[in-house]
Amino acid sequence: MKWDRRTFLQTLLTWGVAQESLTRLNPTQQFQKYYQTLAEPTHRKLALLVGINDYGQGFNLKGCVTDVERQKDLLIHRFGFNPQDILTVTDKEATRQGIETAFVEHLIKQAKAGDVVIFHFSGYGNYINIPPDIVPTLTKGQLPGIIAKDGITLNNGNPSTDNILEDTLRLLGRSLSTDKVTMVLDTSYHSSGHTVQGNLRVRSFPYPTDNIEREEFTFQAELKQKLPKSKAGTNAGIILSAAGSQQLATEIKGNGFSAGLFTYALTQHLWSTVPASRLNITLNKTTEQILPIMGGKQEPQQENSPSQPLFTYYLLPPVSQGAEAFISSVEDSARATMTLTGFPANIVRYYGTNSIFYPLNSSSSSLPLQLRSRNGLTAKVRQLSSEQTPSEPLAVGQLLQESLRCLPQSIGLTVALDPQLQRIERVDATSAFSAIDIVSDVLTEGEQPIDCILGLRSSFSSPSSQTQETGTYSLFLPGGVQLPNTLGKSGEAIKSAIERLRPTLEKLLAMKLWGLTLNEGSSQVPWRVTLEGLDPKPYAIEQRQTIRAKIKTVQQNTDENTNETSALNVPGLPKVPRGTRLRYRLENLGEQPLYYLVLGINSSGKAIAYVPPYEEEIEASENDQRLIEPGMKDFIPATSTGLTWTTSSTKGWEHIVAIAAIAPFQKTLETLKGISEFKTDKDQILTLENPLEVAKALLQDLETASNQTNTLLDPNPDSYILDVKAWSTLSFIYQVI
Repeated sequence: MKWDRRTFLQTLLTWGVAQESLTRLNPTQQFQKYYQTLAEPTHRKLALLVGINDYGQGFNLKGCVTDVERQKDLLIHRFGFNPQDILTVTDKEATRQGIETAFVEHLIKQAKAGDVVIFHFSGYGNYINIPPDIVPTLTKGQLPGIIAKDGITLNNGNPSTDNILEDTLRLLGRSLSTDKVTMVLDTSYHSSGHTVQGNLRVRSFPYPTDNIEREEFTFQAELKQKLPKSKAGTNAGIILSAAGSQQLATEIKGNGFSAGLFTYALTQHLWSTVPASRLNITLNKTTEQILPIMGGKQEPQQENSPSQPLFTYYLLPPVSQGAEAFISSVEDSARATMTLTGFPANIVRYYGTNSIFYPLNSSSSSLPLQLRSRNGLTAKVRQLSSEQTPSEPLAVGQLLQESLRCLPQSIGLTVALDPQLQRIERVDATSAFSAIDIVSDVLTEGEQPIDCILGLRSSFSSPSSQTQETGTYSLFLPGGVQLPNTLGKSGEAIKSAIERLRPTLEKLLAMKLWGLTLNEGSSQVPWRVTLEGLDPKPYAIEQRQTIRAKIKTVQQNTDENTNETSALNVPGLPKVPRGTRLRYRLENLGEQPLYYLVLGINSSGKAIAYVPPYEEEIEASENDQRLIEPGMKDFIPATSTGLTWTTSSTKGWEHIVAIAAIAPFQKTLETLKGISEFKTDKDQILTLENPLEVAKALLQDLETASNQTNTLLDPNPDSYILDVKAWSTLSFIYQVI
């Protein structure tokens, strides 16, 4: 008997929805029940992961199958899914019928009340123009939908798509017998008309379509009819989208891999986070990784019912601590292959050989694993000592935590050239960049990761925003967003433009080096930093804390004037009005004194640093810098000094890093002393004339601090060797409005 798509889905749906009415989860169940999900053996965890690279017709993507692999690894090794309960549907299998059938058969047919269900889609999306006779109440005449493998056709050279509407996905989600549903959609619908944004591939299909099968709405009607009354008006669980309605979802390029920018950042955070992270915190952390690449033009969104808890994936991971990698295969008793999972992509890009990892929750006799070679997200590791026998053998799925981070000392910028530049412009630009030693690569094409783009403003501007200066040279983020204060004058020669932009290039490299020290997830330095506004009483804007450090001193907030919850639980990255007075509250939660430094870029694009007072006559001494004693806190700037930290008068994003170490920042302070405004007798906020020199000095200081705790590796003149027990770098990103 041959069934058509509609009959087949009808039969499966009838079975699945009938089960829902018998076993529906009590909606009054307390949030604590969600923490106990993994302790309830009768509750399953089901996932359907869809990724499509191969669309054919010249519209292929690169990172969708990688997204599926990263989600699968996360669900199995971090959230305890049974591999048999995860169905992956990729490329040729991911047809319209293949996706809808898999959803019904694998999820709706099997899921029972209380089960956890994950649906992930990575691929193209677009808008469908809907004729009025089909949906008369539709005001805009368009509906969003995802595109299956067989969804793109060419009619006389004109692309057309056959979509699965997002509304259909919602109805499928509501048809499940459980409320614990998360849909992750790494796609977008709004299109700029191009398949590339800056240097990144775009997951919005560049053409809307007028083609919609009436069968799609018939299928929706059948889904609605079969929904029990208890499901009327409910949401399809939690929907996480890669971008806003008028934004673009993009793909990031790494060395040897491509991935959805949203999926990569999301899974990276979930690998390293503590259990049961609130959803808004997860999305904020994800957005922080996307911002330096897309500049606020891609902001992940959440859609969820107010009755649903905001715990990511509704799950408590079996292991409370996060990890940076896991063993994916074992060669012998001393060698294995690991997959890097818990690092931001910019750190993976430079993560060096000889870096050290320890098995999670390992015993004192466990041997460290040393990274010997790496290809993209996969690395070969071996036990550091072959003379000892480890207490536990290497095993597939074993989680690994970072111990020593090795970074090359010779790190430069990779600059891409705008494809719209003429050939002579590209030749001249390549020649000019060759004279700038901090630029390591200049790309005219290819799939390599980049740091910025040199191009014409007209290449990345919408027609409505173009001015008489649209033909001038400027620097852009990888996602095509113009960097502040980089636009030149009309008629400028490209070699002159590059020389003019040299200070900006140095600042970009300094920011890149600061970013390579971020380690909130892996640091074992116990401290907490809170960004506060003063209006006039202190109120919390954002808070960061090392999550793996052993806190031996319980530090209570003793500042009764600080409202801790006023801004910390607001979805989205913090927004701070121009002219707001700020301060940072630093708390030492351990038993060892901590030295600190605060660096960053303000919204006007200036590099800045907070420098505490010190005694000039006590050179190279631990007493020449302010420190935080164990169990104590410090404020910067201190109210008693009269110094104010005020947000810039320019709208934009500010990115600040707070750095703590177990040894003083001697090299960094020596470098800062070269600034003409530097004072020795008071704290100050300096505009950095030499941010790159400061960044290099900082790395030297962090390595010096690491020498106090690193007992595994000898110094290497080609690498910085940084020990997670010796330093911590926390990041703060907020928008000045």
